[in-house]
Amino acid sequence: MSLNHRTSNRAPLALEVKVRHMGKEMGETCTRNISPFGAFIEMPHPELRPDDFIELYFTDEQQNDAQLLQKGLITHCSQEGIGVLFAYDSNEFRQMLHKKMPNKHRSRVFSS
Repeated sequence: MSLNHRTSNRAPLALEVKVRHMGKEMGETCTRNISPFGAFIEMPHPELRPDDFIELYFTDEQQNDAQLLQKGLITHCSQEGIGVLFAYDSNEFRQMLHKKMPNKHRSRVFSS
């Protein structure tokens, strides 16, 4: 089963990321756009295919360069890169992403 359309809006944000597939390092690259639920990762001429599971390692400079792991499913491949749906939503990743996103893309908090 392939998912062809993303289910959330993504913010244009370039974050460095290391990509691994089946234990093999696929390279270091960057995101083009991202949300807590998925990302488009620049990978010209990717060796990967839709429905491949991958591991993505993001560096959190705020936490002494800790490596934050996000596992995901490739939903789209093109000449420019891959679209990934994240397999889970971790609090550490969401916090790191929140700090890096431009203000207009951050979630709004409403109070009474």
